[in-house]
Amino acid sequence: MMTRDQIIPRLIGCLLILLIGMTSAPAVFAQTADANGRAVTIGPLSVVNIADLEFGNIIPSGVPGSVFIDTRNGNRTSTGGVTLASGAAGRGNFIIYGGPNQIVEISIPGSMTVTHTNGTDNMNIDRMAIGNGNRNFRTFVRGFLGTLGIYQLTVGGRLNVDGDQEAGLYSGTFVMTVDYL
Repeated sequence: MMTRDQIIPRLIGCLLILLIGMTSAPAVFAQTADANGRAVTIGPLSVVNIADLEFGNIIPSGVPGSVFIDTRNGNRTSTGGVTLASGAAGRGNFIIYGGPNQIVEISIPGSMTVTHTNGTDNMNIDRMAIGNGNRNFRTFVRGFLGTLGIYQLTVGGRLNVDGDQEAGLYSGTFVMTVDYL
């Protein structure tokens, strides 16, 4: 008959072997997924585009209309013959970096054109505006970067859609100008 001094070390040894076997066994239903990693290094006096101005998927109906992205809250609304469909939509989002309590002047154009991938069909975006929090500054704002040297702002606007607008992807760019004072 074995004594307690003999049983406990053998029991611990068996448990360790069992534990090692369980941790080295492959998972029966293992799944993999790819993910992207992204980093942006920020230098002093920088402007970073966090999110693009996106009007999302829309359906023209033969009657002209528009889609509006509110710079204050990101709400998307439509008028006229435009029906809103699913898809990513939202205001543009930017972060301005500089020195603590630095004054900046920020401006954007009041309108821009987006062009279809066919290179010939266009839509106009007007009523573009800069926002910060629940405020709308139109196309110009002077602000302080705060004690951390950071100023976050958004951009919204109105997309004008013809009744017979060609289906497909439209894109364009606009320039945001930041003057550090």
